[in-house]
Amino acid sequence: MNFKLRTLLAFSLVLFLGIVSSSPIVPHYLRAIDVSKAVTPKQVENDLGKVLSKGTLIFGPSNPAFADATERWSTHSMPADIQVVIEVAQESDVAKVVKYCHQNNINFLAYTRGHGSTNTVSKFKGIEINLSKLTGIAIQPDKKSALFQGGVYADLIINKLWSQGYIVPTGSNGCVGLFGPALGGGLGRYQGQYGLISDNFVSLNVVLANGTSTTVNAISNSDLFWAMKGAGHNFGIVTSAYIKIYPRKAKTWHYHNYVWSQDKLEKVFEALNRFQGKGQIPALMGVNFGQFSIEPRISETEAVIIWSFAYDGPAAAAEKLLAPFNAIFAISSTKGDVSYSELLVAQQTDINSSSCSSQPYVGSTTWLQTYNVTSQRAIYDLFNKQIAQNPGLAPGARVFFEGYSTKATQTIDPNSSSYPHRDEYLLVFFAVVTPPSLESVGRAWADKTLAIWHASQPGRRPATYVNYAVGNEPLESIYGYNGQLTKLRALKSKYDPLNKFRWYNPIVAY
Repeated sequence: MNFKLRTLLAFSLVLFLGIVSSSPIVPHYLRAIDVSKAVTPKQVENDLGKVLSKGTLIFGPSNPAFADATERWSTHSMPADIQVVIEVAQESDVAKVVKYCHQNNINFLAYTRGHGSTNTVSKFKGIEINLSKLTGIAIQPDKKSALFQGGVYADLIINKLWSQGYIVPTGSNGCVGLFGPALGGGLGRYQGQYGLISDNFVSLNVVLANGTSTTVNAISNSDLFWAMKGAGHNFGIVTSAYIKIYPRKAKTWHYHNYVWSQDKLEKVFEALNRFQGKGQIPALMGVNFGQFSIEPRISETEAVIIWSFAYDGPAAAAEKLLAPFNAIFAISSTKGDVSYSELLVAQQTDINSSSCSSQPYVGSTTWLQTYNVTSQRAIYDLFNKQIAQNPGLAPGARVFFEGYSTKATQTIDPNSSSYPHRDEYLLVFFAVVTPPSLESVGRAWADKTLAIWHASQPGRRPATYVNYAVGNEPLESIYGYNGQLTKLRALKSKYDPLNKFRWYNPIVAY
């Protein structure tokens, strides 16, 4: 080795050590990039088969179960190369698998239901740790919390608790897991009354990147508890958690679904703005969902406006609030009073609905304070224009609007969690199912829609809900503009210095 090369290497080592000791941001050199080993099911079976619990399954792409075990809501976020699936039978298996991966330089990715739109997951190559068998739910003796295992999902939870007279905040869609949404905050129909899913965390059982199992709550690892409530995908795998539960207040929810023609657009959004104000949706009006879409039975060329309201209580109280919308002539208007599980069917978010189907979605998303009516008209007109140019995209194209009550969310100390969006009120997103030949068209459409939304709020910085992010958004828009990223990255250096959890909108890019 010549003198110049030795000098360069020595200088590089000094620089490297200086970076490691001084920077809270995980250095590039510590990120386990391009060092992960390729593995086979046979190899993993030989190494772990006798260590893992009875009932744990280890298989690869040739197994008939592989497609279901790796299915994702958006096929555009399908990992590049899942070499082995380990479907664990017990919580303790998760730590064993992670430790094995840590010791052998193998990438790993936890999987429950496969939701999310981000393209960052598509970069993954390695072992999937499938939690789908971990579906235990146990109401605790004090009836104030329940223990939920890491593989539970909304439909399962709602049916089990409702029948026993209790509820717990979950996501709004029946097929979505509990902890995927929760680790990013967790929006849902009950947040106006009880806050986000993560606001109701009591204690988490977490497996860290080195395979260590630890308890995370307000007393034990309290700094990590803060991080897990909003940026948790970056820090660990939740194998189970104690979460607050509540007695159900009413036996039924009231729903009212409307379909309006485009000439009512301005009246509808003006009524929504008066009804919602800025974060003033009544607590019991759990959600109002809206969308622009082509409904062939009405028109094949002109989108309609569909809106669904859900109220936790009797019809009379709900309809009093909905009087302004009842005054707008609708193509159709349907309403009813149903159990909470039946409400998901009424709002078309149940586990069997088309909203749960796996498709090649392309999209964009942001938060709004109120609806700029002129901008919504521009988005609507763009929608019809794009459908006229590409009619084949009509069946899978939607502009979505989600208005959850945020009453309780706003009362919770923003410093109690890393979730940064308590002052954001309306979640909007665009999605279109695109074949490969039209993917560029879909992405351009998504970008134009997002640009209109951003322009509709002059003076406000873009904001993105981590669970709806598509992977190209600024990290500050996802994790906050007020120093959250600095704190999160310092905790990353503490709890995951090798950046093993880097697949879901990572706080440390790679």
